Amino acid sequence: MKHRLMQSRRSALFTAVAALSSRRAFAESKLPVDPAEQNKAYVKILGRLDGGRVVKKTRGIVMAVKSDGIIPLYGFRNSESAWWQQIGEASWVRFPSVLSFFTDLETDTFIDNFTSPFNGETVSLTPSYIRHKEGELFTPTGHYYGSMKTAFPERYPNHPLSLNWTRDGDDIRLQRSSNFPPMISQPSLESASFFASATEVFDPGVQDAHYRSAGWNIFSGSRTPYKEFGISPGHAIWHYDAVKLDDVEECDTDYLERARAYTSLFDQSPELDEGPSFFERLMAKRKQ
Repeated sequence: MKHRLMQSRRSALFTAVAALSSRRAFAESKLPVDPAEQNKAYVKILGRLDGGRVVKKTRGIVMAVKSDGIIPLYGFRNSESAWWQQIGEASWVRFPSVLSFFTDLETDTFIDNFTSPFNGETVSLTPSYIRHKEGELFTPTGHYYGSMKTAFPERYPNHPLSLNWTRDGDDIRLQRSSNFPPMISQPSLESASFFASATEVFDPGVQDAHYRSAGWNIFSGSRTPYKEFGISPGHAIWHYDAVKLDDVEECDTDYLERARAYTSLFDQSPELDEGPSFFERLMAKRKQ
């Protein structure tokens, strides 16, 4: 009996030490350098490897940046739905749709207009609704929209993917800045940081890792509605934080009601939209 008890204790100790060593080795393991493996990890964080709808829920604040200070204006709440498809051994495409409604900073209730602190003008706030019928490609040689790569090849060269990410134990921190085409009014940039669990990202049994994110968008003060507010010269910044959801129904109830009343396309992939794509419309406007 005493011998069996000692064996049991040794076995338990061995198991504990092995588990500790395994966790330590996992915590100290390096991020992949292979572009295909990086792309796969990135898609697993932003989207899902097995395809389908992925939803993120966002809240934020819009601020005016002037030479004499920064003025908070109003808030916003939105969701981004993206429908993902695998198109090759190591490549995916997503069709994103983003719908933003604006909110009062004190009550967080939706608002349809705003009175400018700069010129006193009351300006209507049209919801920001952007859908990409043309999918964004995620490949080991870069992330881009095909039409933009064709129109501006120097902006989207083929280079082995090299993510701007780091790992501390189980925490992955990944930074990404948008690569908007030059036809968009400047300044214009989105920069975001994503936070994910390495355990989820590198578990082969997980198709859809969770993330949290925070970032900002910068817009020219000459764009609507900022020019009507009298921001120019100056610009606007949208600061936001977001979380990836398991299901679209986890969005705020009042947001879902408003979104589905605003458009019948809310639950439909932009791939099925009729008419020209977002960038096709921009290109046509640019030619005019």
